[in-house]
Amino acid sequence: MRFLNRLISLFIFEQDEKLELEEKNRILLANLFNFILFLIVFIEGVFSLLNEEILYAGPLLILSLFFLINYLFLARKPQEFKYREVLLIVAFLTFSFFIIFGGNTNLGILWTLLFPYFSIPIYGKRNGILYSLLLMGIILSHFFFLTTIIPFSKNNNIETTTILISLYSVSIFISYTLHFISTEVIMNKEKIMLDSQNINKTQEEHISQLSHQIRTPLSNITGIIDILERTELTDDQRDYINTIHASANNLVNVVNSLVSASKPNINQIPEETINFNLYAIINNTLRLFQDKQNNKRFSLSLSADIPTHVIGSSIKIKQILLNVFNSIIKQNKDEATTISIDVTRKETMPGKIDLLFKITSNHPLPLSREHASRESLYNQDIIRLNTSKYVNLLDLNITQRLIEADGNTLSIIPGTDSTTFEFTLSFKESNKSQSILNIQEKTKRTTEGTFKHKVDIKNANVLLVEDNFSNQQIIILYIKNEVNKIEVAFNGKEALDKFGKAKYDLILMDVQMPIMDGFKATQKIREIERSTNTHTPIIAVTANAFPEDKEKCIASGMDDYISKPFQPEDLITKIKQHLS
Repeated sequence: MRFLNRLISLFIFEQDEKLELEEKNRILLANLFNFILFLIVFIEGVFSLLNEEILYAGPLLILSLFFLINYLFLARKPQEFKYREVLLIVAFLTFSFFIIFGGNTNLGILWTLLFPYFSIPIYGKRNGILYSLLLMGIILSHFFFLTTIIPFSKNNNIETTTILISLYSVSIFISYTLHFISTEVIMNKEKIMLDSQNINKTQEEHISQLSHQIRTPLSNITGIIDILERTELTDDQRDYINTIHASANNLVNVVNSLVSASKPNINQIPEETINFNLYAIINNTLRLFQDKQNNKRFSLSLSADIPTHVIGSSIKIKQILLNVFNSIIKQNKDEATTISIDVTRKETMPGKIDLLFKITSNHPLPLSREHASRESLYNQDIIRLNTSKYVNLLDLNITQRLIEADGNTLSIIPGTDSTTFEFTLSFKESNKSQSILNIQEKTKRTTEGTFKHKVDIKNANVLLVEDNFSNQQIIILYIKNEVNKIEVAFNGKEALDKFGKAKYDLILMDVQMPIMDGFKATQKIREIERSTNTHTPIIAVTANAFPEDKEKCIASGMDDYISKPFQPEDLITKIKQHLS
Protein backbone atom coordinates (compact mmCIF):
# COMPACT_ATOMS: atom_id res chain seq x y z
CA MET A 1 0.00 0.00 0.00
CA ARG A 2 2.85 2.39 0.86
CA PHE A 3 4.55 1.57 -2.45
CA LEU A 4 1.34 2.33 -4.37
CA ASN A 5 0.91 5.64 -2.53
CA ARG A 6 4.45 6.67 -3.43
CA LEU A 7 3.91 5.58 -7.02
CA ILE A 8 0.73 7.65 -7.38
CA SER A 9 2.40 10.65 -5.70
CA LEU A 10 4.87 10.79 -8.60
CA PHE A 11 2.03 12.02 -10.81
CA ILE A 12 1.07 14.89 -8.48
CA PHE A 13 2.77 18.12 -9.50
CA GLU A 14 2.64 21.50 -7.79
CA GLN A 15 -0.70 23.02 -8.73
CA ASP A 16 -2.58 26.24 -8.21
CA GLU A 17 -3.67 26.52 -4.57
CA LYS A 18 -7.08 27.83 -5.66
CA LEU A 19 -7.94 24.76 -7.75
CA GLU A 20 -10.89 22.76 -6.47
CA LEU A 21 -10.34 19.19 -5.28
CA GLU A 22 -12.32 17.72 -8.19
CA GLU A 23 -10.19 19.63 -10.71
CA LYS A 24 -6.99 18.44 -9.01
CA ASN A 25 -8.20 14.83 -9.19
CA ARG A 26 -8.93 15.20 -12.90
CA ILE A 27 -5.45 16.58 -13.53
CA LEU A 28 -3.94 13.67 -11.55
CA LEU A 29 -5.85 11.17 -13.72
CA ALA A 30 -4.76 13.06 -16.85
CA ASN A 31 -1.11 12.79 -15.72
CA LEU A 32 -1.52 9.06 -15.14
CA PHE A 33 -3.29 8.56 -18.49
CA ASN A 34 -0.61 10.60 -20.29
CA PHE A 35 2.22 8.53 -18.77
CA ILE A 36 0.57 5.17 -19.51
CA LEU A 37 -0.04 6.19 -23.14
CA PHE A 38 3.57 7.32 -23.44
CA LEU A 39 4.78 3.88 -22.27
CA ILE A 40 2.39 2.00 -24.59
CA VAL A 41 3.21 4.08 -27.69
CA PHE A 42 6.96 4.15 -26.98
CA ILE A 43 7.15 0.38 -26.47
CA GLU A 44 5.08 -0.21 -29.63
CA GLY A 45 7.37 2.16 -31.55
CA VAL A 46 10.59 0.51 -30.30
CA PHE A 47 9.20 -2.95 -31.04
CA SER A 48 8.31 -1.85 -34.60
CA LEU A 49 11.77 -0.29 -35.03
CA LEU A 50 13.47 -3.54 -33.96
CA ASN A 51 11.35 -5.38 -36.55
CA GLU A 52 12.39 -2.79 -39.15
CA GLU A 53 8.77 -1.65 -39.61
CA ILE A 54 9.57 2.01 -40.24
CA LEU A 55 5.98 2.68 -41.36
CA TYR A 56 4.79 1.89 -37.81
CA ALA A 57 7.86 2.95 -35.83
CA GLY A 58 8.17 6.53 -37.16
CA PRO A 59 4.66 7.83 -36.32
CA LEU A 60 4.56 5.97 -32.99
CA LEU A 61 7.89 7.38 -31.79
CA ILE A 62 6.80 10.89 -32.84
CA LEU A 63 3.51 10.46 -30.92
CA SER A 64 5.42 9.17 -27.87
CA LEU A 65 7.57 12.33 -28.05
CA PHE A 66 4.39 14.45 -27.95
CA PHE A 67 3.19 12.54 -24.87
CA LEU A 68 6.58 13.03 -23.18
CA ILE A 69 6.60 16.81 -23.84
CA ASN A 70 3.00 17.03 -22.64
CA TYR A 71 3.88 15.19 -19.42
CA LEU A 72 7.16 16.96 -18.64
CA PHE A 73 6.19 20.56 -19.46
CA LEU A 74 2.49 21.21 -20.07
CA ALA A 75 1.38 19.13 -17.06
CA ARG A 76 3.20 21.54 -14.70
CA LYS A 77 0.79 24.38 -15.61
CA PRO A 78 -2.36 22.57 -16.75
CA GLN A 79 -4.65 25.61 -16.73
CA GLU A 80 -2.28 27.84 -18.66
CA PHE A 81 -1.35 25.41 -21.46
CA LYS A 82 -4.73 23.64 -21.95
CA TYR A 83 -3.05 20.45 -20.83
CA ARG A 84 -6.09 18.15 -20.98
CA GLU A 85 -7.20 19.48 -24.38
CA VAL A 86 -3.75 18.79 -25.87
CA LEU A 87 -3.78 15.32 -24.27
CA LEU A 88 -7.16 14.56 -25.84
CA ILE A 89 -5.99 15.53 -29.35
CA VAL A 90 -2.79 13.45 -29.14
CA ALA A 91 -4.75 10.50 -27.65
CA PHE A 92 -7.23 10.60 -30.55
CA LEU A 93 -4.38 10.63 -33.07
CA THR A 94 -2.79 7.65 -31.30
CA PHE A 95 -5.95 5.55 -31.08
CA SER A 96 -6.87 6.42 -34.68
CA PHE A 97 -3.44 5.15 -35.75
CA PHE A 98 -3.95 1.91 -33.79
CA ILE A 99 -7.44 1.42 -35.25
CA ILE A 100 -6.36 2.06 -38.83
CA PHE A 101 -2.88 0.49 -38.91
CA GLY A 102 -2.90 -1.86 -35.92
CA GLY A 103 0.62 -2.47 -34.62
CA ASN A 104 3.49 -4.90 -34.60
CA THR A 105 2.45 -6.43 -31.26
CA ASN A 106 -1.12 -7.03 -32.54
CA LEU A 107 -2.32 -5.33 -29.32
CA GLY A 108 -2.62 -1.81 -30.74
CA ILE A 109 -6.35 -1.84 -31.38
CA LEU A 110 -7.02 -3.37 -27.93
CA TRP A 111 -5.48 -0.32 -26.24
CA THR A 112 -8.54 1.65 -27.37
CA LEU A 113 -10.56 -0.19 -24.70
CA LEU A 114 -8.71 1.90 -22.09
CA PHE A 115 -9.99 5.20 -23.42
CA PRO A 116 -13.45 5.31 -21.68
CA TYR A 117 -11.87 4.55 -18.27
CA PHE A 118 -9.89 7.78 -18.51
CA SER A 119 -12.05 10.05 -20.67
CA ILE A 120 -15.14 9.96 -18.41
CA PRO A 121 -13.34 10.74 -15.09
CA ILE A 122 -11.05 13.32 -16.74
CA TYR A 123 -13.55 15.16 -18.96
CA GLY A 124 -16.77 14.55 -17.02
CA LYS A 125 -19.72 12.28 -17.71
CA ARG A 126 -21.20 14.28 -20.59
CA ASN A 127 -17.98 15.13 -22.47
CA GLY A 128 -16.36 11.79 -21.56
CA ILE A 129 -19.23 9.83 -23.12
CA LEU A 130 -19.18 12.13 -26.16
CA TYR A 131 -15.44 11.62 -26.74
CA SER A 132 -15.78 7.85 -26.20
CA LEU A 133 -18.59 7.65 -28.77
CA LEU A 134 -16.48 9.73 -31.16
CA LEU A 135 -13.72 7.13 -30.94
CA MET A 136 -16.31 4.40 -31.54
CA GLY A 137 -17.31 6.31 -34.68
CA ILE A 138 -13.68 6.16 -35.87
CA ILE A 139 -13.72 2.36 -35.37
CA LEU A 140 -16.92 2.00 -37.42
CA SER A 141 -15.66 4.44 -40.08
CA HIS A 142 -12.50 2.39 -40.41
CA PHE A 143 -14.44 -0.80 -41.04
CA PHE A 144 -16.92 0.65 -43.54
CA PHE A 145 -14.86 3.30 -45.36
CA LEU A 146 -11.18 3.69 -44.49
CA THR A 147 -10.10 0.14 -45.38
CA THR A 148 -10.92 0.89 -49.02
CA ILE A 149 -9.30 4.34 -49.07
CA ILE A 150 -6.06 3.83 -47.09
CA PRO A 151 -3.89 1.15 -48.71
CA PHE A 152 -1.97 0.27 -45.54
CA SER A 153 -5.06 0.12 -43.37
CA LYS A 154 -5.56 -3.05 -41.35
CA ASN A 155 -8.49 -4.95 -42.91
CA ASN A 156 -10.60 -6.20 -39.99
CA ASN A 157 -13.51 -8.49 -40.74
CA ILE A 158 -17.01 -7.95 -39.42
CA GLU A 159 -16.58 -10.49 -36.59
CA THR A 160 -13.47 -8.74 -35.25
CA THR A 161 -15.13 -5.34 -35.53
CA THR A 162 -18.30 -6.62 -33.79
CA ILE A 163 -16.27 -8.04 -30.89
CA LEU A 164 -14.26 -4.82 -30.58
CA ILE A 165 -17.39 -2.64 -30.64
CA SER A 166 -19.04 -4.89 -28.03
CA LEU A 167 -16.03 -4.77 -25.71
CA TYR A 168 -15.70 -1.03 -26.22
CA SER A 169 -19.41 -0.52 -25.34
CA VAL A 170 -18.94 -2.59 -22.19
CA SER A 171 -15.91 -0.40 -21.28
CA ILE A 172 -18.04 2.73 -21.69
CA PHE A 173 -20.81 1.27 -19.52
CA ILE A 174 -18.46 0.07 -16.75
CA SER A 175 -16.42 3.30 -16.64
CA TYR A 176 -19.60 5.43 -16.57
CA THR A 177 -21.07 3.29 -13.77
CA LEU A 178 -17.90 3.49 -11.66
CA HIS A 179 -17.67 7.25 -12.15
CA PHE A 180 -21.37 7.70 -11.34
CA ILE A 181 -21.06 5.67 -8.12
CA SER A 182 -17.94 7.55 -6.96
CA THR A 183 -19.46 10.97 -7.67
CA GLU A 184 -22.70 10.03 -5.93
CA VAL A 185 -20.82 8.84 -2.86
CA ILE A 186 -18.78 12.07 -2.75
CA MET A 187 -21.91 14.20 -3.22
CA ASN A 188 -23.71 12.36 -0.42
CA LYS A 189 -20.74 12.82 1.91
CA GLU A 190 -20.54 16.52 1.06
CA LYS A 191 -24.29 16.90 1.62
CA ILE A 192 -24.03 15.25 5.04
CA MET A 193 -21.06 17.47 5.93
CA LEU A 194 -22.85 20.61 4.75
CA ASP A 195 -26.01 19.69 6.65
CA SER A 196 -23.95 19.06 9.77
CA GLN A 197 -22.06 22.33 9.36
CA ASN A 198 -25.31 24.24 8.80
CA ILE A 199 -26.82 22.74 11.96
CA ASN A 200 -23.69 23.53 13.96
CA LYS A 201 -23.52 27.04 12.51
CA THR A 202 -27.17 27.69 13.38
CA GLN A 203 -26.60 26.47 16.92
CA GLU A 204 -23.46 28.57 17.30
CA GLU A 205 -25.23 31.67 15.95
CA HIS A 206 -28.11 31.10 18.36
CA ILE A 207 -25.74 30.65 21.32
CA SER A 208 -23.68 33.67 20.25
CA GLN A 209 -26.81 35.81 19.99
CA LEU A 210 -28.09 34.52 23.32
CA SER A 211 -24.72 35.15 24.95
CA HIS A 212 -24.66 38.70 23.54
CA GLN A 213 -28.18 39.42 24.80
CA ILE A 214 -27.33 38.12 28.29
CA ARG A 215 -23.91 39.75 28.59
CA THR A 216 -25.08 43.30 27.80
CA PRO A 217 -27.58 43.69 30.69
CA LEU A 218 -25.38 41.54 32.93
CA SER A 219 -22.52 43.96 32.33
CA ASN A 220 -24.75 46.84 33.38
CA ILE A 221 -25.83 44.98 36.55
CA THR A 222 -22.28 44.19 37.64
CA GLY A 223 -21.23 47.75 36.81
CA ILE A 224 -23.92 49.31 38.98
CA ILE A 225 -23.08 46.86 41.79
CA ASP A 226 -19.41 47.91 41.65
CA ILE A 227 -20.39 51.56 41.80
CA LEU A 228 -22.81 50.93 44.71
CA GLU A 229 -20.13 49.10 46.67
CA ARG A 230 -18.04 52.28 46.67
CA THR A 231 -20.82 54.32 48.29
CA GLU A 232 -21.70 54.56 51.96
CA LEU A 233 -23.84 51.54 52.89
CA THR A 234 -25.20 50.05 56.08
CA ASP A 235 -24.02 46.59 57.08
CA ASP A 236 -27.29 45.03 55.92
CA GLN A 237 -27.17 46.86 52.59
CA ARG A 238 -23.56 45.82 52.02
CA ASP A 239 -24.51 42.22 52.81
CA TYR A 240 -27.34 42.38 50.26
CA ILE A 241 -25.05 43.95 47.66
CA ASN A 242 -22.41 41.26 48.24
CA THR A 243 -25.05 38.56 47.76
CA ILE A 244 -26.21 40.14 44.49
CA HIS A 245 -22.59 40.50 43.36
CA ALA A 246 -21.82 36.84 44.07
CA SER A 247 -24.95 35.74 42.20
CA ALA A 248 -24.02 37.96 39.25
CA ASN A 249 -20.53 36.46 39.17
CA ASN A 250 -22.02 32.98 39.13
CA LEU A 251 -24.22 34.01 36.23
CA VAL A 252 -21.12 35.29 34.42
CA ASN A 253 -19.50 31.86 34.87
CA VAL A 254 -22.65 30.19 33.51
CA VAL A 255 -22.54 32.37 30.39
CA ASN A 256 -18.82 31.66 29.93
CA SER A 257 -19.48 27.92 30.22
CA LEU A 258 -22.28 28.24 27.67
CA VAL A 259 -19.90 29.82 25.18
CA SER A 260 -17.17 27.23 25.86
CA ALA A 261 -19.62 24.34 25.43
CA SER A 262 -20.86 25.63 22.08
CA LYS A 263 -17.75 24.26 20.32
CA PRO A 264 -16.97 20.96 21.99
CA ASN A 265 -16.30 19.05 18.80
CA ILE A 266 -13.19 19.45 16.71
CA ASN A 267 -15.15 18.46 13.59
CA GLN A 268 -17.12 21.69 13.81
CA ILE A 269 -14.02 23.77 13.05
CA PRO A 270 -13.76 24.51 9.31
CA GLU A 271 -10.42 23.56 7.77
CA GLU A 272 -9.51 26.89 6.21
CA THR A 273 -6.39 26.44 4.09
CA ILE A 274 -4.80 29.75 3.09
CA ASN A 275 -1.42 31.32 2.43
CA PHE A 276 -0.52 33.32 5.55
CA ASN A 277 2.37 35.04 7.31
CA LEU A 278 3.46 32.75 10.14
CA TYR A 279 5.40 35.44 12.03
CA ALA A 280 2.43 37.85 11.94
CA ILE A 281 -0.04 35.20 13.13
CA ILE A 282 2.08 34.27 16.17
CA ASN A 283 2.88 37.91 16.93
CA ASN A 284 -0.79 38.98 16.75
CA THR A 285 -1.72 36.11 19.05
CA LEU A 286 0.80 37.28 21.63
CA ARG A 287 -0.65 40.79 21.43
CA LEU A 288 -3.92 39.45 22.83
CA PHE A 289 -2.10 38.73 26.10
CA GLN A 290 -0.49 42.11 26.63
CA ASP A 291 -0.29 42.33 30.40
CA LYS A 292 -1.57 45.33 32.28
CA GLN A 293 0.38 44.72 35.48
CA ASN A 294 3.55 43.66 33.62
CA ASN A 295 3.39 40.23 35.23
CA LYS A 296 3.23 38.29 31.94
CA ARG A 297 6.25 38.14 29.66
CA PHE A 298 6.61 36.33 26.34
CA SER A 299 9.75 35.28 24.52
CA LEU A 300 9.48 34.18 20.89
CA SER A 301 12.23 32.39 18.97
CA LEU A 302 11.88 31.13 15.37
CA SER A 303 14.74 29.25 13.72
CA ALA A 304 16.22 30.87 10.62
CA ASP A 305 15.18 28.06 8.26
CA ILE A 306 11.44 28.63 8.87
CA PRO A 307 9.73 30.43 5.95
CA THR A 308 7.63 33.45 6.85
CA HIS A 309 4.72 32.32 4.65
CA VAL A 310 3.15 28.86 4.79
CA ILE A 311 -0.06 27.27 3.54
CA GLY A 312 -2.43 25.89 6.16
CA SER A 313 -5.06 26.89 8.70
CA SER A 314 -4.23 30.17 10.43
CA ILE A 315 -7.35 29.79 12.59
CA LYS A 316 -6.15 26.43 13.89
CA ILE A 317 -2.68 27.66 14.93
CA LYS A 318 -4.24 30.69 16.66
CA GLN A 319 -6.72 28.55 18.54
CA ILE A 320 -4.02 26.13 19.72
CA LEU A 321 -1.75 28.94 20.95
CA LEU A 322 -4.65 30.81 22.57
CA ASN A 323 -5.77 27.68 24.41
CA VAL A 324 -2.28 26.85 25.69
CA PHE A 325 -1.56 30.42 26.83
CA ASN A 326 -4.99 30.77 28.47
CA SER A 327 -4.46 27.48 30.30
CA ILE A 328 -1.06 28.56 31.65
CA ILE A 329 -2.30 31.98 32.74
CA LYS A 330 -5.54 30.62 34.24
CA GLN A 331 -3.58 28.22 36.44
CA ASN A 332 -1.32 31.04 37.69
CA LYS A 333 -3.53 34.12 37.78
CA ASP A 334 -1.81 36.05 40.55
CA GLU A 335 1.78 35.10 39.80
CA ALA A 336 4.36 36.55 37.46
CA THR A 337 4.37 34.38 34.35
CA THR A 338 7.12 33.99 31.78
CA ILE A 339 6.31 32.00 28.64
CA SER A 340 8.92 31.15 26.02
CA ILE A 341 7.88 29.97 22.56
CA ASP A 342 10.55 28.18 20.55
CA VAL A 343 9.68 27.12 16.97
CA THR A 344 12.00 24.89 14.94
CA ARG A 345 11.67 23.08 11.64
CA LYS A 346 11.71 19.30 11.46
CA GLU A 347 13.08 17.26 8.57
CA THR A 348 10.19 16.50 6.19
CA MET A 349 9.47 15.63 2.59
CA PRO A 350 9.69 18.37 -0.09
CA GLY A 351 6.61 20.56 -0.22
CA LYS A 352 5.70 19.87 3.41
CA ILE A 353 6.71 21.82 6.50
CA ASP A 354 6.51 20.33 10.00
CA LEU A 355 7.13 22.87 12.74
CA LEU A 356 7.93 21.81 16.31
CA PHE A 357 6.46 24.20 18.88
CA LYS A 358 8.02 24.14 22.34
CA ILE A 359 6.17 26.35 24.84
CA THR A 360 7.69 26.58 28.32
CA SER A 361 6.18 28.38 31.31
CA ASN A 362 7.99 29.17 34.53
CA HIS A 363 5.32 27.38 36.59
CA PRO A 364 5.10 23.68 37.41
CA LEU A 365 1.88 21.75 36.96
CA PRO A 366 -0.57 22.12 39.86
CA LEU A 367 0.82 18.93 41.41
CA SER A 368 3.00 18.41 44.42
CA ARG A 369 6.69 19.25 43.83
CA GLU A 370 7.72 15.72 44.76
CA HIS A 371 5.23 14.24 42.28
CA ALA A 372 6.32 16.66 39.53
CA SER A 373 10.00 15.87 40.15
CA ARG A 374 9.37 12.15 39.95
CA GLU A 375 7.41 12.43 36.70
CA SER A 376 10.00 14.71 35.11
CA LEU A 377 12.49 11.84 35.36
CA TYR A 378 10.30 9.46 33.39
CA ASN A 379 11.12 8.59 29.83
CA GLN A 380 9.17 9.98 26.87
CA ASP A 381 6.83 6.96 26.65
CA ILE A 382 5.70 7.44 30.26
CA ILE A 383 5.22 11.17 29.66
CA ARG A 384 2.99 10.44 26.66
CA LEU A 385 0.96 8.00 28.73
CA ASN A 386 0.42 10.67 31.38
CA THR A 387 -0.34 13.42 28.84
CA SER A 388 -4.07 12.60 28.88
CA LYS A 389 -4.09 13.20 32.64
CA TYR A 390 -2.36 16.56 32.21
CA VAL A 391 -4.67 17.48 29.32
CA ASN A 392 -7.73 16.97 31.53
CA LEU A 393 -6.07 18.84 34.37
CA LEU A 394 -5.29 21.85 32.17
CA ASP A 395 -8.55 21.67 30.15
CA LEU A 396 -6.73 21.19 26.82
CA ASN A 397 -8.95 18.48 25.33
CA ILE A 398 -9.94 20.55 22.30
CA THR A 399 -6.32 21.58 21.79
CA GLN A 400 -5.19 17.96 21.83
CA ARG A 401 -7.81 17.00 19.23
CA LEU A 402 -6.80 19.95 17.02
CA ILE A 403 -3.19 18.76 17.04
CA GLU A 404 -4.06 15.08 16.57
CA ALA A 405 -6.32 15.91 13.60
CA ASP A 406 -3.14 16.20 11.45
CA GLY A 407 -1.62 13.01 12.86
CA ASN A 408 0.58 14.85 15.37
CA THR A 409 0.77 14.52 19.16
CA LEU A 410 0.75 16.83 22.16
CA SER A 411 3.30 16.19 24.92
CA ILE A 412 3.15 17.92 28.30
CA ILE A 413 6.40 17.55 30.23
CA PRO A 414 6.26 18.53 33.92
CA GLY A 415 9.23 19.84 35.86
CA THR A 416 9.95 20.98 39.39
CA ASP A 417 9.81 24.65 38.41
CA SER A 418 8.47 24.68 34.84
CA THR A 419 6.08 22.99 32.41
CA THR A 420 6.83 22.35 28.75
CA PHE A 421 4.24 21.82 26.00
CA GLU A 422 5.55 20.21 22.82
CA PHE A 423 3.57 19.61 19.62
CA THR A 424 4.04 19.60 15.87
CA LEU A 425 1.92 21.45 13.32
CA SER A 426 2.02 20.58 9.62
CA PHE A 427 1.90 23.06 6.74
CA LYS A 428 2.63 23.21 3.02
CA GLU A 429 5.34 25.29 1.42
CA SER A 430 4.39 28.65 -0.05
CA ASN A 431 5.99 30.53 -2.91
CA LYS A 432 5.51 33.80 -0.96
CA SER A 433 8.27 33.90 1.60
CA GLN A 434 11.12 36.00 2.87
CA SER A 435 13.45 35.87 5.85
CA ILE A 436 12.13 36.58 9.33
CA LEU A 437 14.77 39.29 9.71
CA ASN A 438 13.22 41.17 6.79
CA ILE A 439 9.78 40.96 8.38
CA GLN A 440 11.10 42.19 11.72
CA GLU A 441 12.98 45.07 10.07
CA LYS A 442 9.87 46.08 8.14
CA THR A 443 7.79 45.97 11.32
CA LYS A 444 10.39 48.03 13.15
CA ARG A 445 10.43 50.70 10.42
CA THR A 446 6.64 50.84 10.40
CA THR A 447 6.51 51.17 14.18
CA GLU A 448 9.17 53.85 14.27
CA GLY A 449 7.44 55.81 11.51
CA THR A 450 4.15 55.98 13.42
CA PHE A 451 3.63 59.03 15.58
CA LYS A 452 3.00 58.09 19.22
CA HIS A 453 2.97 60.11 22.41
CA LYS A 454 2.20 59.49 26.05
CA VAL A 455 -1.07 60.91 27.36
CA ASP A 456 -2.18 61.17 30.96
CA ILE A 457 -5.59 59.55 31.41
CA LYS A 458 -6.95 62.70 33.07
CA ASN A 459 -6.16 64.80 30.02
CA ALA A 460 -7.19 62.19 27.45
CA ASN A 461 -9.98 62.82 24.94
CA VAL A 462 -11.89 59.51 24.66
CA LEU A 463 -14.52 58.66 22.05
CA LEU A 464 -17.10 56.08 23.15
CA VAL A 465 -18.87 54.37 20.21
CA GLU A 466 -21.94 52.57 21.53
CA ASP A 467 -25.50 52.39 20.15
CA ASN A 468 -27.23 51.46 23.43
CA PHE A 469 -27.95 54.43 25.71
CA SER A 470 -27.88 52.36 28.93
CA ASN A 471 -24.53 50.86 28.00
CA GLN A 472 -23.20 54.36 27.30
CA GLN A 473 -24.21 55.56 30.75
CA ILE A 474 -22.68 52.51 32.48
CA ILE A 475 -19.31 52.85 30.72
CA ILE A 476 -19.27 56.60 31.40
CA LEU A 477 -19.93 55.87 35.08
CA TYR A 478 -17.03 53.39 35.00
CA ILE A 479 -14.45 55.86 33.72
CA LYS A 480 -15.74 59.37 34.49
CA ASN A 481 -13.64 59.64 37.66
CA GLU A 482 -10.50 58.90 35.65
CA VAL A 483 -11.24 60.55 32.29
CA ASN A 484 -12.36 64.20 32.12
CA LYS A 485 -13.41 64.36 28.48
CA ILE A 486 -15.68 61.67 26.96
CA GLU A 487 -17.57 62.06 23.70
CA VAL A 488 -20.22 59.62 22.46
CA ALA A 489 -21.11 58.29 19.00
CA PHE A 490 -24.13 56.04 18.43
CA ASN A 491 -22.73 54.07 15.46
CA GLY A 492 -19.66 53.62 13.30
CA LYS A 493 -20.65 56.27 10.75
CA GLU A 494 -21.14 58.90 13.44
CA ALA A 495 -17.78 57.88 14.93
CA LEU A 496 -16.10 58.43 11.54
CA ASP A 497 -17.66 61.89 11.24
CA LYS A 498 -16.43 62.84 14.72
CA PHE A 499 -12.99 61.35 14.03
CA GLY A 500 -12.62 63.57 10.97
CA LYS A 501 -13.40 66.73 12.96
CA ALA A 502 -11.61 66.18 16.27
CA LYS A 503 -8.48 64.51 17.64
CA TYR A 504 -9.05 61.59 20.04
CA ASP A 505 -6.44 59.90 22.19
CA LEU A 506 -8.37 56.62 22.45
CA ILE A 507 -11.57 55.04 21.09
CA LEU A 508 -13.82 52.55 22.91
CA MET A 509 -15.57 50.70 20.08
CA ASP A 510 -18.67 48.54 20.26
CA VAL A 511 -18.86 45.83 17.58
CA GLN A 512 -22.53 45.29 16.76
CA MET A 513 -24.13 48.60 15.75
CA PRO A 514 -26.62 49.78 13.13
CA ILE A 515 -25.65 51.71 9.96
CA MET A 516 -21.93 50.81 10.36
CA ASP A 517 -20.50 48.22 12.72
CA GLY A 518 -17.29 48.52 14.75
CA PHE A 519 -15.18 46.40 12.38
CA LYS A 520 -15.94 48.56 9.35
CA ALA A 521 -15.49 51.77 11.32
CA THR A 522 -12.09 50.61 12.58
CA GLN A 523 -10.94 49.70 9.05
CA LYS A 524 -12.00 53.15 7.79
CA ILE A 525 -10.17 54.89 10.65
CA ARG A 526 -7.00 52.91 9.90
CA GLU A 527 -7.22 53.90 6.22
CA ILE A 528 -7.41 57.57 7.20
CA GLU A 529 -4.46 57.19 9.60
CA ARG A 530 -2.24 55.64 6.93
CA SER A 531 -2.29 58.94 5.06
CA THR A 532 -1.46 60.98 8.20
CA ASN A 533 1.05 58.52 9.70
CA THR A 534 -0.76 58.51 13.06
CA HIS A 535 -2.32 55.83 15.21
CA THR A 536 -5.24 56.08 17.65
CA PRO A 537 -5.63 53.15 20.07
CA ILE A 538 -8.99 51.38 19.64
CA ILE A 539 -10.32 49.00 22.30
CA ALA A 540 -13.24 46.74 21.41
CA VAL A 541 -15.88 46.75 24.16
CA THR A 542 -18.29 44.00 23.19
CA ALA A 543 -20.51 41.21 24.44
CA ASN A 544 -19.13 38.85 21.79
CA ALA A 545 -17.00 36.36 23.69
CA PHE A 546 -16.01 33.63 21.24
CA PRO A 547 -12.26 33.19 20.60
CA GLU A 548 -12.69 34.13 16.93
CA ASP A 549 -14.38 37.40 17.99
CA LYS A 550 -11.16 38.46 19.67
CA GLU A 551 -9.18 37.46 16.58
CA LYS A 552 -11.58 39.33 14.30
CA CYS A 553 -11.20 42.51 16.39
CA ILE A 554 -7.41 42.39 16.15
CA ALA A 555 -7.55 41.52 12.43
CA SER A 556 -9.78 44.55 11.70
CA GLY A 557 -7.17 46.88 13.22
CA MET A 558 -8.24 47.19 16.85
CA ASP A 559 -5.51 47.28 19.47
CA ASP A 560 -7.25 45.43 22.29
CA TYR A 561 -10.42 43.65 23.34
CA ILE A 562 -12.52 43.45 26.48
CA SER A 563 -15.60 41.27 26.78
CA LYS A 564 -18.71 42.15 28.76
CA PRO A 565 -19.24 41.82 31.64
CA PHE A 566 -15.94 43.16 32.93
CA GLN A 567 -14.59 44.87 36.02
CA PRO A 568 -14.30 48.69 35.78
CA GLU A 569 -10.65 48.57 36.86
CA ASP A 570 -9.86 46.19 33.98
CA LEU A 571 -11.18 48.71 31.44
CA ILE A 572 -9.35 51.60 33.11
CA THR A 573 -6.11 49.57 33.16
CA LYS A 574 -6.42 48.87 29.43
CA ILE A 575 -7.05 52.55 28.71
CA LYS A 576 -3.97 53.58 30.73
CA GLN A 577 -1.85 50.95 29.02
CA HIS A 578 -2.69 52.15 25.51
CA LEU A 579 -2.42 55.83 26.37
CA SER A 580 1.14 55.26 27.60
